[in-house]
Amino acid sequence: MKAFLKSAAFRVLIIVLLLLSAGIVLAGFIPSGATPANAVVSALFSPLQSVASLAAEKLEVFSLSFRSAAVLAEENARLSEENAKLKEQLVDYAQAKERNELYAQFYGLKSQNDSYEFTEAAVVGRAPDGGCGTFTLNRGSAHGIKVDCPVVYGNNLVGTVTACGANSSTVTTLLNPALNLGAYALNSSEELFTTTDPELAAQGLCKAPGLTAASMLANGSVICTSGVSGKYPRGLIIGTVTEILPDTASFSDYAVIAPGAKIAQIQDVFVITAFD
Repeated sequence: MKAFLKSAAFRVLIIVLLLLSAGIVLAGFIPSGATPANAVVSALFSPLQSVASLAAEKLEVFSLSFRSAAVLAEENARLSEENAKLKEQLVDYAQAKERNELYAQFYGLKSQNDSYEFTEAAVVGRAPDGGCGTFTLNRGSAHGIKVDCPVVYGNNLVGTVTACGANSSTVTTLLNPALNLGAYALNSSEELFTTTDPELAAQGLCKAPGLTAASMLANGSVICTSGVSGKYPRGLIIGTVTEILPDTASFSDYAVIAPGAKIAQIQDVFVITAFD
């Protein structure tokens, strides 16, 4: 609008209007009828009338365009608001779906192990470097949690509690090289142990090193906790073997394992506070 008021077209329109006004005043002093004065006035102001009509049409088009822009801006604002609400609903749906999945797996695990006692907890902090080797829960000793309690997502092991306060606790996950677990292969009962290294951890993977030529591990083998240490119940799923690779440092093989729990995405877990 400001641009139009400053434009040459607007100045021309003002001049035309002033001239038309002068013509109207002048016509008031000239007798009616076909006189030489009337003819002169008509000849002078007839082109101005055409210009004025054209200017009025342009002004109307501008007014319509201005109103259309305002309507479009209002519609765009409304659609943006609706889009934001739909995104919120989508996030709420995804979170509800995740919690339903968590509880479904939890009840499945609980139904198979009556002796298990659980505390639900939410992930409220992760490692400063953005890695998945540790995270913080919003539950602690006041909720029955203590050091060495296993942390699970359904029947999948996530890690273990390594530090505990009254209302928070720190979990060391399967993607931390400091965590070593006694394990076995579900298909062959082969005994082994799992850990990880920085390179594999960055890919969200762990491994079972030191495999001998007699190992029966293969792609698709499911690896579970052995329970030998007494810190974990037997049978929690650690993950699935994705490939067997040679370890040039030890002249043996190792199995690459994809954890059963999506550790980088987890928002809620269960802590096993007691088991037989």
